Amino acid sequence: MTVEERRQAFVKNFSESPITLLQGSVGERIKRNFTHRDPAKPLKLAGLYYSREGRRGLETAFRDYVQIAEEYRLPLVLHPYASALSGAQLAGTGAEGHDVSMDNYTHCRAIADEHPAIRDKVFVGCSLSFSGNAYRPETSLPEEEAYAHHTKLAQILEKMPIDHSRSGLNSALGEAAGAARALADTSLPYIISFLVRKDGKLLDGTWLNDAIEYIEEKTQKHPPLFYQVNCVHPRNMLLCLEQPQNQTELVRTRFLGLEGNGSDLSPEELDESPVVYTSPADEWADDMMKLYEKYHFKLLGGCCGTDHAHLEELARRIRAVWDKEGK
Repeated sequence: MTVEERRQAFVKNFSESPITLLQGSVGERIKRNFTHRDPAKPLKLAGLYYSREGRRGLETAFRDYVQIAEEYRLPLVLHPYASALSGAQLAGTGAEGHDVSMDNYTHCRAIADEHPAIRDKVFVGCSLSFSGNAYRPETSLPEEEAYAHHTKLAQILEKMPIDHSRSGLNSALGEAAGAARALADTSLPYIISFLVRKDGKLLDGTWLNDAIEYIEEKTQKHPPLFYQVNCVHPRNMLLCLEQPQNQTELVRTRFLGLEGNGSDLSPEELDESPVVYTSPADEWADDMMKLYEKYHFKLLGGCCGTDHAHLEELARRIRAVWDKEGK
């Protein structure tokens, strides 16, 4: 397929599929099992590809999730890392002279292409990352600065053969809106992902409904395909959506996905925790499916604290939905 055909296929998949499987944890899983340290600046997670243990971790995680999708015959979304850094900015990183975003993408895409039975159902899209510490919204950029900051990477991604893009872990409305506007300037299908508390608000105090309403207004010519949350436990996500201010038609129709954290601790507790907490895989998967049953979520996957067991339990439940619908 051409790049345009793949992007159209990505959009069509979300129109026609009851639920699409999203990857589980990657960066946190690699730190936990392979590198045992935080990724080095300035590339951070995008630099994992250039270390032996980091690349081995990427191969393990991505191959694991593709194999699960293949076993359960499900479409899958993968998000390799990306960076706009180049030239002198890469000095001392091991990535000198490389196109960091393209290296990460082609590595991930090659893993998917090793599985002919499913490769056309594996959608690979790079992400715009929150500029500061997502757990501390005061470190975010104001909207106009965020727009300028994220535009550089958004323009790089549009020229790559990716299926879509995403802006993740947005805990502050200004930065979320700036990133959305940067992606709206491209032709890429894209998703905006927030970080929320169970009280129904982004970490900066904005109601989820109000954040979506604001971004919809700012991106009328090319709005997000849909909205989601990442790094929040499904039980906390359910509480967020049960708040009266989020019981709206806008949220019901435009908010459609979750990358579920393995722990139901608050964002602040997770950020400061020296260990990884996680729910049993079967309980976590049951909680994730409640979001489909109650709110018709169309994209479900894992974030920090999840691994093979969580994704397999989730895939088994998603397969049952597909079978019930005769797909």
